[in-house]
Amino acid sequence: MYRPTVKTATATWLAGTTAALVVQGVFPRQFAATTAWGSNDGWQREIAIWNLGTVVAGAALVTGHDADPVRSQLRGLAVLSTLFGINHAVAAVETNKPGNWAWAAINAGGLVTAVAALTGRRH
Repeated sequence: MYRPTVKTATATWLAGTTAALVVQGVFPRQFAATTAWGSNDGWQREIAIWNLGTVVAGAALVTGHDADPVRSQLRGLAVLSTLFGINHAVAAVETNKPGNWAWAAINAGGLVTAVAALTGRRH
């Protein structure tokens, strides 16, 4: 019976997440044409962003570059806040929708908090 290690299973899962990131981030309309849900550029960017944040957090753990899993996770969350904030800010400028302005600001706050913690002392 095949029993991968936890590290191998995680790396395999992250490889799939990376593939989904590329498909949703680079080929969103082509992918959407093959699904029942259709295309929505904003939401597909958000999905790609989630995938990237997951890969950033997970890759540090799998490769052993950071022994602190909380810091690894926070790096991934910082990537999420950065890219979600940009996605919402661009939409806010284009449409002046209050929800996009609010989430651009909320994600900026998340990024500031993450950077402050990551650049501080390690405990």
